[in-house]
Amino acid sequence: MREYLLLLLLISGTALGGLFAFKKQGPAYERLQTGDIVFQYTGGEQGEAVEAATGSKFTHCGVVFEQNGTLYVLEAVQPVSVVTLSQFRRRSNIFHARRLKDTSKINVPALEKALTWGKKQIGKDYDPLFQWDDENLYCSELVWKVYEKSTGLKLCEPKTFKSYFLDKPVVRKVIEKRYGDISKLPPKEPVVAPSDLATSLLLEEVPRK
Repeated sequence: MREYLLLLLLISGTALGGLFAFKKQGPAYERLQTGDIVFQYTGGEQGEAVEAATGSKFTHCGVVFEQNGTLYVLEAVQPVSVVTLSQFRRRSNIFHARRLKDTSKINVPALEKALTWGKKQIGKDYDPLFQWDDENLYCSELVWKVYEKSTGLKLCEPKTFKSYFLDKPVVRKVIEKRYGDISKLPPKEPVVAPSDLATSLLLEEVPRK
């Protein structure tokens, strides 16, 4: 299993470069562990749009894996990549970590499935249209699917675009850039936002120090 994550790191190469501004770290948690989900605020046009659409500062997320005593985060950026947890934390002064309440679900078979599936996603393009197929992926879709494909758990029920605040100017601006017009949003497309995962009843906040 450990070899799987090492391969993820080798494939991912330089993960994010200058996409995020590095800032001070957020709150101090106890040591995180495989399967923990981490959230942050990313800023920029998309971060502002996600915040406006969801009403949450959590605009990006990833899932934690441990390799040889070091913690890493698998995340869907451009492209889907792996970074160290310390790199992930330094991007934003907003950081939040949640853990599955029933940690027995993070067992050896589930971990093997998660790493096998996750490895296959490395290098895929980020999905700016937030579509639910596996061809391209966005951050919360990746995390949701890692759990569903490895444990069978649905961390939350997917919503649709109309579930969010789409009339905000910054949201409309992004929609128009990517779809041309808000009327072209697929009405039945399943959507999961970072905030939806953060409020999952299956998760709880990782204890703080």
